[in-house]
Amino acid sequence: MSYLTDSSKLSGFWSARSQGLHRFWWGLRYAQPMTLLGAHLGRKDEYLAWFNTVETPVLRHPASHWAFCQRPPSMVGAQAFHFFGVERVLSDNRGWHWRPWGENWLHNLHAFDDLVADGAEGRFEWHEKLVTNWIVANTPGKGVGWRPHSLSRRIVNWVKWDLDKRGLNEVGRRNLVVQVRFLRQRLGASMTAAYPTKAGKALLFAGAFFDGAEAAAWRKTGLSVLRTALKPSYMRARLGGGDAYRIAIIEDLLDVIQLDKVYPGLLGRDELARSQDLVLPLLAMDGERRAAPGLDEAEPVFFAEPRVQALRQYAQRLGLSAAA
Repeated sequence: MSYLTDSSKLSGFWSARSQGLHRFWWGLRYAQPMTLLGAHLGRKDEYLAWFNTVETPVLRHPASHWAFCQRPPSMVGAQAFHFFGVERVLSDNRGWHWRPWGENWLHNLHAFDDLVADGAEGRFEWHEKLVTNWIVANTPGKGVGWRPHSLSRRIVNWVKWDLDKRGLNEVGRRNLVVQVRFLRQRLGASMTAAYPTKAGKALLFAGAFFDGAEAAAWRKTGLSVLRTALKPSYMRARLGGGDAYRIAIIEDLLDVIQLDKVYPGLLGRDELARSQDLVLPLLAMDGERRAAPGLDEAEPVFFAEPRVQALRQYAQRLGLSAAA
């Protein structure tokens, strides 16, 4: 695993030019025909219309509830949120799309991290209303909430929340299917160099949470994306982006390990072993340098990740004692 500690010696593979080539490669591999045709034929509305026709999804029966990694809450009131030192109130539906608040702040708002934060059980009613409000205020395919960064993260958080709190009603589950279908349809076109693991993880979680042929296809695609994104060359590039990226990868890997415990045997021994082999060296690395992003920066997108110590405790609860 020496490639994990050599992130400072990057070759420039992920320069602006190579990131464009990387997106093109992802597009060729994962884009579906209607994704490309819809954009060029000007039929976006027609292309998205079928997303609203969703049957009641079938859920896979979990073996256990989801155990959250410790993280500070971001919802400080029934409609108040705190990100990057800035507190704002979502007084009406316009706030979901209010660009003066900044791209990073809005992405965090749409990510729903508070559903899985410390003390979430005491904010359950807030969360129920927030999920309902989001569904009403965010038309499929339009706005910050449907961009890959916040979309991928929200899918995972909604699944975790339902696995622990049974928080999603039938409307929420149907909307979750809409979100996953949109992510899958736009996967090749929207994939970015920095966040392929998030999209893969979201498809994997949805494919485990739901049952049936469509869910199996999501799971298969998600695993394929993760296998590619966790290859040495991609890992070196991600680690070169700073400790925030390392912390995000650690949580992704630990979540995959727990997903196998919630749905035993669904991922297979090879996938589980790969995640364990990758996460232990990452947890052992020193340092937790965090750079606070400017709220007006459109790229890259930053999210409030857990502390390293919280991730180590999370790993211990999952039985990875070597992480202590």
